[in-house]
Amino acid sequence: MKSRKTIAIIGGGVSGSLTAFHLIHQGTKARVIIIEPRPELGLGLAYSTPSLRHLLNVPAGKISALPKEPAHFLNWLRTHHDPHATAATFAPRAVFGRYIHSLVASVKGIEQVRATVVGYRQIGDCATLILHNGAELQANRVVLATGNFDPAQLPGISREATASGAYCHNAWLPETYDNLASDAPVTLIGTGLTAVDVVLRLRELGHSGPITAVSRHGVFPNRHADYTPITKSAIPAGTAPTCVAYLRALHCVIRSGVEWRAAIDSLRATTNDLWLALPIKEQRRFRRHLQRRWDVVRHRMAPPIADVIEAELAAGTLVIHEGSLESIEAAENGAIVTFRAPDGSDSLATARAINCTGPSMNYRRVESPLLRSLFAQGLVSAGPMGGGFNSTRSGALIGSDGEASPILFNLGPGRLGTLLESIAVPEIREQAVEVAKTLTAQLAAAEYPNSQPASHALGGEELDSETVAA
Repeated sequence: MKSRKTIAIIGGGVSGSLTAFHLIHQGTKARVIIIEPRPELGLGLAYSTPSLRHLLNVPAGKISALPKEPAHFLNWLRTHHDPHATAATFAPRAVFGRYIHSLVASVKGIEQVRATVVGYRQIGDCATLILHNGAELQANRVVLATGNFDPAQLPGISREATASGAYCHNAWLPETYDNLASDAPVTLIGTGLTAVDVVLRLRELGHSGPITAVSRHGVFPNRHADYTPITKSAIPAGTAPTCVAYLRALHCVIRSGVEWRAAIDSLRATTNDLWLALPIKEQRRFRRHLQRRWDVVRHRMAPPIADVIEAELAAGTLVIHEGSLESIEAAENGAIVTFRAPDGSDSLATARAINCTGPSMNYRRVESPLLRSLFAQGLVSAGPMGGGFNSTRSGALIGSDGEASPILFNLGPGRLGTLLESIAVPEIREQAVEVAKTLTAQLAAAEYPNSQPASHALGGEELDSETVAA
């Protein structure tokens, strides 16, 4: 009798939980184990926020975890949180976390090991995961669903500023907000969605002092608003794969009278295909010149949050400075933040400076013993531009030898090494379904080698969408 295969999923946030859910839902013949130190599955970092003011930036009608059931989350939301919710409701992130947790709890067969993976060995078609407590776990397939890592180190941060607590590297730690006078000035490094979250959290905790945000572009994300959708992509198939051609096509549609949000959202289904069609030179051009412009129009604020930010800006309690950070030095009552503005260097005194630059994508440098082990062994490699992972369209990780692994897979933020969009639920839910299909088919083909085409068994390439477990 053949021993039962094991699929180990490292990370129990949305990515890992949905992968496990779909593996069980698809009838995989393997053990499904999620390795996650947090007690509850499905929350992860983003959805374990204690604040109900932190809202999703996708409305309830568009963020179902199940691709074939677009109203699934909305129906759950009405039953379990807000009976008056509509498709346009922006629900709290913490509530969405409970929704994912309920999905995992609705199926039987998902095991959880509360641990952190710190090492990895691979012999043949079997992987050994070394846990932080010295225990080891064997698996036939491994899915990296590690989510986001801490921000990259900023330049010019003095040890004294960090030691004193005047500089906080992680915006999500509770101690970032401890021992802060209610009227003390605070400086945020960055103006993306993390900075928005920090503003909301500060005010929720009773902080009333001035907040200054410093960033190279000096702009917060745009807001969501109603629009009339368009049925065709604003960048049609066949458009020349260059940044200029894409921009021209998009601008042409907007000039024709289409609301810009409708034009941007019409690209949702084809964004990554358009990205992958660009030569690497054009992708680098986009990263340099267009990435931030894309982020502020693509990853928008929920209207209630935008109202708060706009009111703060109008009142002058929130101020933006455009510039690049040069240093943060400890001072008697906090720190001095120095930045290079368009008209020269400038500085400001602050009680606390908080890093809001977003997660690091330089996976060779993040604080992860597991990733260090994988890179050192050449089992994974960075994306073409140096960030995230290099992986196939099905999520198989590509090693330093250029070969796709038959064992190691990933989904979520790690795929930003090759994709433009891979952090939002609409992308992650599709990846979870496809990874589950791939692994289910691979293990079925290995157990019954004559029952399926050989291409399903190895190599990590995408499988036919109709392939299911035997």
